[in-house]
Amino acid sequence: MNQSGERLRGGGTVGIGAGMAAGLLCAAVALTPTVAAAAKAKSGGTGRDALAGSSQPTPNATIKLIEILIQNGVLTRAQANALLKQAEEEAAAQSRAAPTAGAAVAPVPGQAAGQAPGVIAAPDVPPGTVRVPYVPETVKKQIKEQVKAEVVQQAKDEGWAQPDALPDWTKRIRPSGDIRLRFEQDFLDNDNDPNIANFNSINQSNGLDVNPNNLVSVPTINTTEDRTRYRLRARLGLDAEIDDWVDASFRIATGNDNSPVSTNQTLGDDGNLSKYNIWLDQAYLQFTPADWSTATVGRMPNPFWTTDLLFDTDLNFDGLSAQFDYPVYKDTEVFLTAGGFPVFNTDFNFPSTSSDKVQSRDKYLLALQAGLAHKIDKDFSVKGAVGFFDFENLNGKSSDPCLIVDSDSTCDTDETRPQFSQKGSTMFGIRQFVPSANPNAPEYQYFGYASKFGVLDVYSRLDVATYDPIHVSLEADYLKNLLFDHSEINGKNPVNNLNGGNDWEGGDTGFLVRATVGNQDIDELWKWNVSLAYKYLESDAVPDAFTDSDFHLGGTNAQGFILGGSLGIARDTFLSLRWLSAEEVSGPPLSFDVFQLDLNASF
Repeated sequence: MNQSGERLRGGGTVGIGAGMAAGLLCAAVALTPTVAAAAKAKSGGTGRDALAGSSQPTPNATIKLIEILIQNGVLTRAQANALLKQAEEEAAAQSRAAPTAGAAVAPVPGQAAGQAPGVIAAPDVPPGTVRVPYVPETVKKQIKEQVKAEVVQQAKDEGWAQPDALPDWTKRIRPSGDIRLRFEQDFLDNDNDPNIANFNSINQSNGLDVNPNNLVSVPTINTTEDRTRYRLRARLGLDAEIDDWVDASFRIATGNDNSPVSTNQTLGDDGNLSKYNIWLDQAYLQFTPADWSTATVGRMPNPFWTTDLLFDTDLNFDGLSAQFDYPVYKDTEVFLTAGGFPVFNTDFNFPSTSSDKVQSRDKYLLALQAGLAHKIDKDFSVKGAVGFFDFENLNGKSSDPCLIVDSDSTCDTDETRPQFSQKGSTMFGIRQFVPSANPNAPEYQYFGYASKFGVLDVYSRLDVATYDPIHVSLEADYLKNLLFDHSEINGKNPVNNLNGGNDWEGGDTGFLVRATVGNQDIDELWKWNVSLAYKYLESDAVPDAFTDSDFHLGGTNAQGFILGGSLGIARDTFLSLRWLSAEEVSGPPLSFDVFQLDLNASF
């Protein structure tokens, strides 16, 4: 067009792509009055007649444009005919509105000599220029809507992203997370034994010098002084759908250290408002070849249906698991879960201070659980499971006689000690020392679990939904360490749970009973529930490393009550509080009361 917006230059060969279609269409419509006239003059009829026949190009450049638009799918032939008809009607209307011949018209300044009155001489224009005096608004609107519809349809047909739609990959990724802020008060009885050894600290250091001729301070846990702690837990996860039957997940979390049973970060723990660590909490692939089967490999959440009597709720598992859930009747389903998990892998260079390397003694958890879920009627349902959890090589092993020169010295069974423990399970010294001529030579000792662990767990739950959405849930969990051998442990000179003289007291049994009333999920304002539980866990019923880290401040050899409740204060936001009161089952006095007030939010 020229500056006045009235002219379009033609000539030459015209080629267009999808990106020029809309522009050409607008140009074509703008030219339709002149096109109609040209077509009518050429064909001796209407402009529609010119288009209705052969698609061969005509001398008229505008007709060529419309033909190109038709060939490129921007216009159908019927649409082009409709536009030409509308142009003819508007041209006719303009002709009727023009001054009639011979009418008196006032002279106009600049009128050429001999020119008809009222007619201004047109400026010279190059050949091939076409004037477009007017494009109706109705036509413009029609073009706009038509182009929009056709572009959207083409985008759908060719797989373009829909307007305002997110890319497809974003639909296959689901982020999630939660934040928990906790106020905790730990009340420690003044009558507690102050000399409870901190075996976890000893085993993670260079050992404890047990030579009675040397005066050495034994690391101990705090058993007498109350503490107030402000704690934070933050977790962020991502689930990705790789294929219809393949999913990938990972999660990061806070934590004071790499403890397997806690993601709590104590505020101010490092001092001076220091930043905190983030740990890889989960990372696994999950395969679902059928609706009733799932296989998971990597670092995964607990795949078994258990309580915190056996495993802490924050505990994750490294390894492989397979789960099967199969309906056998309308209201009955059976399930089976099996898994193998490496608990510890021998250091590749062990012992690092000697060229004589030691054979691997890796530790594993091998587990199998079977259960049944049955809906009795609309108000009652029950679920139960029996599982066996075999902790291979988790117990300590006495070493061959070894000479300890300094704190860097190693013995062949050093890595049989637990790499993490809480308290309660029976320990014994695993190093057998070669006597030294020097009576004051250090004897750095490590401590391992005295018992083997093969835990039978029986767990059941009854749910009553008579007053739905308020539910009543009754749970009972019983477990027993089938590999516990009292006489074998007593022969290893155990160093904890002593109760006067050389009489060692320990046990292999645990149980939990719990009642919960209220909403099952606290995900909306004013939803609530309350619970009351009693827990009893003897010293060697389970490894103290993996059980509840809050009850009795972690570990085994504990019994007592837990009272709790939760209240929703917003969507996916709730307050909860718990009072945990526990004491020892056997051995020296050790009582802890714990109060926790939590603010939880998840997304």
